[in-house]
Amino acid sequence: MSSKRSRIRKTLIFLNSIFLIIIIIFTPLAYHIFNLNYYEDLYEDNGVYYSLNKDDVLKVTVKIYEFFEYREELRPVDYDTQVRFNDEIKSEATNFSDDEIRHLEDVRSLLLKIFVLYCAGILLFIITTFFIIKIKTGIFLKDLGTVFMISSGIVLFFILLLYLLGNNFPVLFDNFHRMFFPQGNYSFPIESLIINIFPFGFFYDFFLRIILSSAVLSAVILAVGIILINVYRFKKHSTDGR
Repeated sequence: MSSKRSRIRKTLIFLNSIFLIIIIIFTPLAYHIFNLNYYEDLYEDNGVYYSLNKDDVLKVTVKIYEFFEYREELRPVDYDTQVRFNDEIKSEATNFSDDEIRHLEDVRSLLLKIFVLYCAGILLFIITTFFIIKIKTGIFLKDLGTVFMISSGIVLFFILLLYLLGNNFPVLFDNFHRMFFPQGNYSFPIESLIINIFPFGFFYDFFLRIILSSAVLSAVILAVGIILINVYRFKKHSTDGR
Protein backbone atom coordinates (compact mmCIF):
# COMPACT_ATOMS: atom_id res chain seq x y z
CA MET A 1 0.00 0.00 0.00
CA SER A 2 2.86 2.33 0.88
CA SER A 3 4.58 1.55 -2.43
CA LYS A 4 1.38 2.34 -4.37
CA ARG A 5 0.94 5.61 -2.48
CA SER A 6 4.57 6.52 -3.26
CA ARG A 7 4.03 5.90 -6.98
CA ILE A 8 0.89 8.03 -6.96
CA ARG A 9 2.75 10.77 -5.12
CA LYS A 10 5.62 10.76 -7.65
CA THR A 11 3.14 10.82 -10.54
CA LEU A 12 1.35 13.81 -9.01
CA ILE A 13 4.67 15.63 -8.54
CA PHE A 14 5.54 14.95 -12.19
CA LEU A 15 2.16 16.16 -13.47
CA ASN A 16 2.16 19.16 -11.15
CA SER A 17 5.60 20.15 -12.49
CA ILE A 18 4.34 20.01 -16.09
CA PHE A 19 1.31 22.16 -15.28
CA LEU A 20 3.51 24.69 -13.49
CA ILE A 21 5.85 24.85 -16.50
CA ILE A 22 2.85 25.73 -18.67
CA ILE A 23 1.86 28.46 -16.22
CA ILE A 24 5.36 29.96 -16.05
CA ILE A 25 5.79 30.00 -19.83
CA PHE A 26 2.41 31.47 -20.74
CA THR A 27 1.74 33.90 -17.86
CA PRO A 28 4.02 36.63 -19.33
CA LEU A 29 2.42 36.13 -22.76
CA ALA A 30 -1.08 36.40 -21.29
CA TYR A 31 -0.09 39.60 -19.50
CA HIS A 32 1.76 41.39 -22.30
CA ILE A 33 -0.32 40.47 -25.30
CA PHE A 34 -3.31 42.50 -24.09
CA ASN A 35 -1.33 45.32 -22.48
CA LEU A 36 -2.09 48.42 -24.57
CA ASN A 37 0.49 50.55 -22.73
CA TYR A 38 3.22 48.08 -23.62
CA TYR A 39 2.17 48.16 -27.28
CA GLU A 40 2.47 51.94 -27.23
CA ASP A 41 6.02 51.63 -25.92
CA LEU A 42 6.88 49.13 -28.67
CA TYR A 43 5.36 51.40 -31.32
CA GLU A 44 7.44 54.32 -30.02
CA ASP A 45 10.66 52.30 -29.84
CA ASN A 46 10.25 50.94 -33.38
CA GLY A 47 9.24 54.18 -35.11
CA VAL A 48 5.69 53.10 -35.98
CA TYR A 49 4.32 56.57 -35.25
CA TYR A 50 6.93 58.07 -37.55
CA SER A 51 5.25 56.56 -40.60
CA LEU A 52 1.66 56.05 -39.39
CA ASN A 53 -0.91 58.27 -37.68
CA LYS A 54 -0.74 57.56 -33.93
CA ASP A 55 -4.48 57.83 -33.24
CA ASP A 56 -5.28 55.50 -36.13
CA VAL A 57 -2.70 52.94 -34.97
CA LEU A 58 -4.10 52.89 -31.43
CA LYS A 59 -7.64 52.60 -32.76
CA VAL A 60 -6.65 49.62 -34.92
CA THR A 61 -4.80 48.04 -31.99
CA VAL A 62 -7.98 48.12 -29.90
CA LYS A 63 -9.85 46.62 -32.84
CA ILE A 64 -7.28 43.80 -33.04
CA TYR A 65 -7.68 43.20 -29.29
CA GLU A 66 -11.41 42.78 -29.75
CA PHE A 67 -10.76 40.55 -32.76
CA PHE A 68 -8.45 38.28 -30.76
CA GLU A 69 -11.11 38.11 -28.03
CA TYR A 70 -13.72 37.06 -30.64
CA ARG A 71 -15.75 40.22 -29.97
CA GLU A 72 -15.14 41.74 -33.42
CA GLU A 73 -14.26 40.66 -36.94
CA LEU A 74 -11.80 42.34 -39.30
CA ARG A 75 -12.88 43.33 -42.82
CA PRO A 76 -10.83 44.59 -45.79
CA VAL A 77 -13.02 47.71 -46.05
CA ASP A 78 -13.69 49.07 -42.59
CA TYR A 79 -13.41 52.68 -41.41
CA ASP A 80 -12.41 51.53 -37.90
CA THR A 81 -9.30 49.79 -39.25
CA GLN A 82 -8.20 52.51 -41.65
CA VAL A 83 -4.76 53.96 -40.95
CA ARG A 84 -3.35 57.14 -42.47
CA PHE A 85 0.30 57.52 -43.39
CA ASN A 86 2.15 60.56 -42.09
CA ASP A 87 3.85 60.89 -45.47
CA GLU A 88 1.98 63.56 -47.42
CA ILE A 89 2.63 61.66 -50.66
CA LYS A 90 0.53 58.77 -49.36
CA SER A 91 -2.66 60.69 -48.74
CA GLU A 92 -5.01 57.70 -48.85
CA ALA A 93 -5.75 55.65 -45.76
CA THR A 94 -5.04 51.92 -45.93
CA ASN A 95 -6.74 48.83 -44.50
CA PHE A 96 -5.71 45.26 -43.85
CA SER A 97 -5.82 43.16 -47.01
CA ASP A 98 -7.60 39.80 -47.27
CA ASP A 99 -4.28 37.98 -46.86
CA GLU A 100 -3.37 40.01 -43.78
CA ILE A 101 -6.76 39.31 -42.21
CA ARG A 102 -6.39 35.59 -42.93
CA HIS A 103 -3.02 35.60 -41.18
CA LEU A 104 -4.49 37.44 -38.19
CA GLU A 105 -7.24 34.81 -38.08
CA ASP A 106 -4.55 32.12 -37.94
CA VAL A 107 -2.83 34.04 -35.13
CA ARG A 108 -6.14 34.25 -33.27
CA SER A 109 -6.65 30.49 -33.60
CA LEU A 110 -3.15 29.85 -32.25
CA LEU A 111 -3.72 32.22 -29.32
CA LEU A 112 -7.00 30.49 -28.50
CA LYS A 113 -5.22 27.12 -28.31
CA ILE A 114 -2.48 28.63 -26.15
CA PHE A 115 -4.92 30.22 -23.69
CA VAL A 116 -7.04 27.06 -23.49
CA LEU A 117 -3.85 25.17 -22.62
CA TYR A 118 -2.87 27.93 -20.15
CA CYS A 119 -6.25 27.92 -18.36
CA ALA A 120 -6.29 24.12 -18.29
CA GLY A 121 -2.76 24.18 -16.84
CA ILE A 122 -3.86 26.50 -14.02
CA LEU A 123 -6.92 24.39 -13.20
CA LEU A 124 -5.03 21.09 -13.27
CA PHE A 125 -2.18 22.59 -11.22
CA ILE A 126 -4.67 23.53 -8.49
CA ILE A 127 -6.25 20.07 -8.57
CA THR A 128 -2.95 18.16 -8.46
CA THR A 129 -1.66 20.46 -5.70
CA PHE A 130 -4.74 19.59 -3.64
CA PHE A 131 -4.07 15.86 -4.07
CA ILE A 132 -0.36 16.29 -3.28
CA ILE A 133 -1.31 17.93 0.00
CA LYS A 134 -3.97 15.32 0.75
CA ILE A 135 -2.00 12.17 -0.12
CA LYS A 136 0.77 12.86 2.39
CA THR A 137 0.09 15.96 4.45
CA GLY A 138 3.27 15.72 6.50
CA ILE A 139 5.64 16.27 3.57
CA PHE A 140 3.57 18.40 1.20
CA LEU A 141 5.96 21.37 1.70
CA LYS A 142 8.82 19.21 0.48
CA ASP A 143 6.79 17.94 -2.49
CA LEU A 144 5.64 21.41 -3.54
CA GLY A 145 9.16 22.74 -3.09
CA THR A 146 10.41 19.96 -5.36
CA VAL A 147 7.76 20.82 -7.96
CA PHE A 148 8.70 24.50 -7.87
CA MET A 149 12.42 23.78 -8.22
CA ILE A 150 12.01 21.22 -11.03
CA SER A 151 9.62 23.42 -13.04
CA SER A 152 11.56 26.65 -12.66
CA GLY A 153 14.85 24.89 -13.42
CA ILE A 154 13.48 23.41 -16.66
CA VAL A 155 12.00 26.76 -17.73
CA LEU A 156 15.25 28.60 -16.96
CA PHE A 157 17.15 26.10 -19.12
CA PHE A 158 14.58 26.55 -21.90
CA ILE A 159 14.83 30.35 -21.59
CA LEU A 160 18.64 30.17 -21.83
CA LEU A 161 18.28 28.06 -24.97
CA LEU A 162 15.78 30.52 -26.48
CA TYR A 163 18.03 33.45 -25.61
CA LEU A 164 20.95 31.81 -27.40
CA LEU A 165 18.74 31.07 -30.40
CA GLY A 166 17.46 34.64 -30.20
CA ASN A 167 20.93 35.88 -31.18
CA ASN A 168 19.88 34.75 -34.64
CA PHE A 169 16.31 35.96 -34.21
CA PRO A 170 15.43 36.22 -37.95
CA VAL A 171 15.98 32.46 -38.34
CA LEU A 172 14.10 31.70 -35.09
CA PHE A 173 11.25 33.98 -36.19
CA ASP A 174 11.02 32.34 -39.59
CA ASN A 175 11.13 28.80 -38.15
CA PHE A 176 8.39 29.74 -35.67
CA HIS A 177 6.14 30.83 -38.53
CA ARG A 178 6.94 27.74 -40.60
CA MET A 179 6.02 25.53 -37.64
CA PHE A 180 2.79 27.23 -36.54
CA PHE A 181 1.64 28.69 -39.87
CA PRO A 182 2.50 25.93 -42.37
CA GLN A 183 -0.06 27.35 -44.81
CA GLY A 184 2.59 29.99 -45.54
CA ASN A 185 0.45 33.14 -45.47
CA TYR A 186 2.81 35.15 -43.27
CA SER A 187 4.98 36.99 -45.81
CA PHE A 188 3.82 40.46 -46.82
CA PRO A 189 5.27 43.32 -48.87
CA ILE A 190 7.07 46.05 -46.92
CA GLU A 191 4.35 48.62 -47.68
CA SER A 192 1.56 46.46 -46.19
CA LEU A 193 -0.28 47.74 -43.12
CA ILE A 194 0.54 44.73 -40.95
CA ILE A 195 4.28 45.20 -41.55
CA ASN A 196 4.11 48.93 -40.83
CA ILE A 197 2.20 48.44 -37.56
CA PHE A 198 4.15 45.37 -36.49
CA PRO A 199 7.68 45.71 -37.88
CA PHE A 200 10.36 43.11 -37.25
CA GLY A 201 11.79 45.06 -34.30
CA PHE A 202 8.37 44.98 -32.61
CA PHE A 203 8.48 41.17 -32.42
CA TYR A 204 12.12 41.08 -31.35
CA ASP A 205 11.44 43.47 -28.46
CA PHE A 206 8.31 41.50 -27.55
CA PHE A 207 10.34 38.27 -27.61
CA LEU A 208 12.96 39.74 -25.27
CA ARG A 209 10.31 41.01 -22.85
CA ILE A 210 8.61 37.60 -22.70
CA ILE A 211 11.96 35.89 -22.13
CA LEU A 212 12.92 38.35 -19.38
CA SER A 213 9.52 38.12 -17.66
CA SER A 214 9.58 34.32 -17.74
CA ALA A 215 13.11 34.32 -16.33
CA VAL A 216 12.11 36.61 -13.44
CA LEU A 217 9.00 34.53 -12.71
CA SER A 218 11.06 31.33 -12.80
CA ALA A 219 13.65 32.80 -10.42
CA VAL A 220 10.91 33.80 -7.96
CA ILE A 221 9.33 30.33 -8.11
CA LEU A 222 12.76 28.71 -7.69
CA ALA A 223 13.35 30.84 -4.58
CA VAL A 224 9.92 29.87 -3.21
CA GLY A 225 10.74 26.20 -3.84
CA ILE A 226 14.01 26.49 -1.92
CA ILE A 227 12.20 28.22 0.96
CA LEU A 228 9.51 25.52 1.12
CA ILE A 229 12.08 22.72 1.27
CA ASN A 230 14.07 24.52 3.96
CA VAL A 231 10.89 25.15 5.98
CA TYR A 232 10.09 21.43 5.70
CA ARG A 233 13.62 20.50 6.87
CA PHE A 234 13.40 22.95 9.75
CA LYS A 235 10.03 21.59 10.89
CA LYS A 236 11.26 18.00 10.53
CA HIS A 237 14.43 18.76 12.49
CA SER A 238 12.38 20.45 15.22
CA THR A 239 9.99 17.49 15.39
CA ASP A 240 12.77 14.88 15.44
CA GLY A 241 14.63 16.81 18.12
CA ARG A 242 11.79 16.59 20.60
